[in-house]
Amino acid sequence: MKEPGKQSDRRVVFAATVLLALLLAFAGYRALRRSAGLLLGDFFNPYLTLTQLATQGVSEQSLLLLSRTELAAKAEALMAENRTLAVRSREAGTLAEENAELRRLLTLPAPVAWNYRAAQVILRDPMFWRERFLISLDADSGVTPGAAVIAAGLDGVPALVGIVSRVGRRNAEVDTLFASSLRLSAAFENGSTGFLNTGERQPVAGKLPVGHLPVNVKFTPGETALTTGYEAGIPRGILIGRLSTVDEVDPDFSSAQHISGLLTPHADFDNLRFVTVAIPTGAPPEENRP
Repeated sequence: MKEPGKQSDRRVVFAATVLLALLLAFAGYRALRRSAGLLLGDFFNPYLTLTQLATQGVSEQSLLLLSRTELAAKAEALMAENRTLAVRSREAGTLAEENAELRRLLTLPAPVAWNYRAAQVILRDPMFWRERFLISLDADSGVTPGAAVIAAGLDGVPALVGIVSRVGRRNAEVDTLFASSLRLSAAFENGSTGFLNTGERQPVAGKLPVGHLPVNVKFTPGETALTTGYEAGIPRGILIGRLSTVDEVDPDFSSAQHISGLLTPHADFDNLRFVTVAIPTGAPPEENRP
C-alpha cells in the first residue's frame, strides 16, 4: 500500500512537467511564426516594391501629362492674344493713315486760339445806355468788327456783353446784347440752340428775347445759355445768361415748330467800367499743337 504523501508529490511533479512542456511548445510556435513571417516577407518584398514603383511611376506620368496639357492650352491662349493684338495694331495704323489722308484732302483749318485785350469803357450814351458804348482800343490794337466783348458778372464769372461793331482810329464801338440789331446763337444745357433778339417775345426791362427754340424739347427756367462759337470772332462756351421764362405750347392744338422765351444776361450792364476783347490769333492752341 502506497503512502498518500508520495502520491501527492508525484502528481505535483507531473503537473509541473506538463505545464513546462506547454510553455515550451507555445514559445516555439511564436518563434516559428516570427521566422515564417520574416521568410515570407523576404520572399514577397521584391514583388511588392516593384508594384509600388509601378504605381508611383503611373501617378508621376499622369501629373506630367496634365502639366503639359495645361502648358499647351496657355501657350495657345497667348498666341491667340498676340494675333488679336497684331490685328488691332494694323487696324490702328490704317486708321491713323486714313485720318491723316482725310485731313490732307479736306485741308482742315487749325483750331483758333485767342488773345484777350483789356479795355476801358470810355463813353456811354444816356439815350442808348444798354445798347452800345465806346472802348479804349483802336485799329492798331488788333481788334476787328465782330470780336467778342466780355465783362465780369456780379459773381465775378466772365460773361458776354456784346460784340465790336466798328473800329476807329482812336476807339472802338460795341453793340451790346440789348442792341436789337444783334443776332447771336446760344447753346442751352439740353443741347438745343436758340437765337437772341428773335422770336415772338418783345424786349422786357433787363431781359433778352430768345427765339427759334425747338418746340419738341423741354426747356427749364434757369438753364444756362453759352456761346456756340458759330459766329466768327466769338469763342465757344462763354456764359451769356440764364433762361428765365419760355412759352408753353400744347402740340395737340398747335402746329408751331419753335417757341420763344426770355433770357436774363449774366453781365452787369449797369456798372460796366472795364471789359476784355477776344482777338483770334489764327494759331492752334498749345494743347492742339503737334
